[in-house]
This record gives sequence, structure tokens and C-alpha cells, in this order.
Amino acid sequence: MIYRPITDTNTRIAEMLSGGLDVMVEVPPDSLQQFRDGANFSVYEQAGPHVWFLILNMKEGPFTEKAVRQAANYAINKTALVENILQGTADVAAGPTPPAFAWAYNEELQPYPYDPDKARQLLEEAGYDGEELTFYVTEGGSGMLDPIAMGTAIQADLQAVGMKVNIETYEWNTFLGKVNPGLEGKADMAEMAWMTNSPDTLPFLALRSEAWPDKGGFNSGYYANERVDELLNKARTSTDQAERAALYKEMQKIVQEDAPWVFVANWKQNAVTGANVENFKLQPSFFLMLQDVAKP
Repeated sequence: MIYRPITDTNTRIAEMLSGGLDVMVEVPPDSLQQFRDGANFSVYEQAGPHVWFLILNMKEGPFTEKAVRQAANYAINKTALVENILQGTADVAAGPTPPAFAWAYNEELQPYPYDPDKARQLLEEAGYDGEELTFYVTEGGSGMLDPIAMGTAIQADLQAVGMKVNIETYEWNTFLGKVNPGLEGKADMAEMAWMTNSPDTLPFLALRSEAWPDKGGFNSGYYANERVDELLNKARTSTDQAERAALYKEMQKIVQEDAPWVFVANWKQNAVTGANVENFKLQPSFFLMLQDVAKP
């Protein structure tokens, strides 16, 4: 096997179309249909353990108020984002846990609906005064799903309900250097995406109060809820899967209500292979398992 790291999207597509590649993962939304229509290709797609969200700064600024955080969730038309910008390659997220983790996923949760009038009402009740918000957007990175176009659409939706948003765009490594140490004193919100192979990972590293950046975690918005801490610590140590599932489902309900993030999308992982490639399968873990893959 030969692995070819090709970072430029157009080059990767051209190589796949010309036969220079047998397998390509993470097909851009604009190109999926092109490969579906081609007799020489097979397209694979399934729900993946992925969450695309906005971190909200709960340490300072307007998002210290739960009503303002909820307003942001109501203000953003997430269905339009996944159908138009992502062209159906993702589903709207309902909370912090992807539905790919079926045993731990709370199916009773429904995504925040697009309701700009509700958003305006909540902002008025919270006394939001139109303070300008700084929004960190990245040019691209792991699992980020067309972040510039997504950020621009999100900015427009928030401004439509009276939230003034100023975008600052950074390349991926610079972006992480600004976001991971925490948003305090820098920004009010930031794009983020996680792909994990366990429901333990993301909430434990990014939602516990013990995961604040100054404690070595990735809770860059400084969310804190004692009950969530208790649930996550217990779920991580329990050996009873049914108990763990119940703990995670309760955690999701609380986190959705608290809205420390804007829950945007769960990406459907995808890949394309040449039609002559046999036994290829997508893995829920996002790992590339090629032991049984062959071509004549």
C-alpha cells in the first residue's frame, strides 16, 4: 500500500478522477455527487462520531447568560447549513454526543429549532445591549466542515437577530493556539469539531470544570456544572454499560439546556474508491482499516 498525503482538495479530487488513487477519504460535499454519477467509482457514507459546534465564552461577556447562549442556538439555521453549505453530508446536532454512539445517545433530545423570534425574545429578556461579539473562525482543519462558509452564514444569522458579530479568521495551528488555552480575554465564540471513538472522550475533556484550560483540558469556554461533573466522572469509571448509558443521557439533557455550545452538525463520514476495489468498509472509529481490502 502507498499512502499519499495530498492536502490540496482540488489535487486530491483530480488524482481520484484520473485513477491516481484507489481510495480517498473525506470527500468534499461539492464532489460527492460527481463520484456517485461515475461508473468507475463507489461512494461510501455513514453517520460518524463527529460533532461540529461553537464554543461560547461563559467566563465573560454576553454568553455568561444562559438565555443569550440559548438565543444563539435558536438564531442559527442549522438545517440550512447542513443542507446548503454541507450539501447533505451532515445532520443537525442535538447535543454534545453524536448519534453514532447509539448505546449512549439520548434519542429524546431534539435539536434547537430555527426560531429567530424566540432568539430575539431571549436576548431582550437577558438585557443584551448589542455588544459586539468576536468570533474565531479557522481556514480549515480536522473535521471542520467548510469552516469559512459556515462561519459567514452563522454570522449572518446572528446579526439578523441583533447580535453584532466580528469574524477573525486564522489558519488551523494558529487557531488552535488561540482557542485551546481558553477564550477569556480574546473571543466570545469559536468554531470547533471533534471526532472520537468513544462517548467518554469529548465531554470528559471539554465539558467538565476540571477540564478548564488552566487545568490541562479543552473546556475553552469555561463551562461548569457540578451535576455534569458528577455524571461524567461516574460514567467514566462504571463497568455497567446500562448505567453508563443512563448517566450519559442525563448529561446530554443538562448540557443541551445549559447551552455552553451551539450544537451545529454531526458529519456523515465518507469515502470514495475505484469500482474495482473490494471489501472496503468505513469504520465508526474513523480509523482506516485496510486488512481485507483488495483490487484485482
